Amino acid sequence: MRNALAALAVVLLCAPAALAVDDGQTQPKVSTAVNNSSSTPTDLIATTNGSGNVKGVLCRLTEASGNYTSAVVKFYVNGGAAQTVSLDETYQPEATIGGTNYAYTGWVPFNVRFSSSIRITIQKSGSSGGGIECIAAWGLD
Repeated sequence: MRNALAALAVVLLCAPAALAVDDGQTQPKVSTAVNNSSSTPTDLIATTNGSGNVKGVLCRLTEASGNYTSAVVKFYVNGGAAQTVSLDETYQPEATIGGTNYAYTGWVPFNVRFSSSIRITIQKSGSSGGGIECIAAWGLD
């Protein structure tokens, strides 16, 4: 019985540390960026200081000459090497707004935690297609 009580006490004391770090105290932010280049990245989130969480990203891809391009999203967590995600244009639903054709990636949830800094860049995957416009939901603790 004592062992069970001791185990329960350890679980209860350690449980808060095991829960998600985002306890609702994050200061929410939204960042947007546009890029028309496949060789030069654009900051979606410029390098920050502090801890926080990137909730997700959504991109709008613009058609040009009948083509779209994929959005290349690079995460630099805590000053580390790039972690790259490509949001492929072939899987995106299309819409025409004001005579311009767009493809939307939809909301892509990430839940990327960082303890000291975050930087996210976007660029086109290739020279064909139009530009890309992305939005990120994130916050600092």
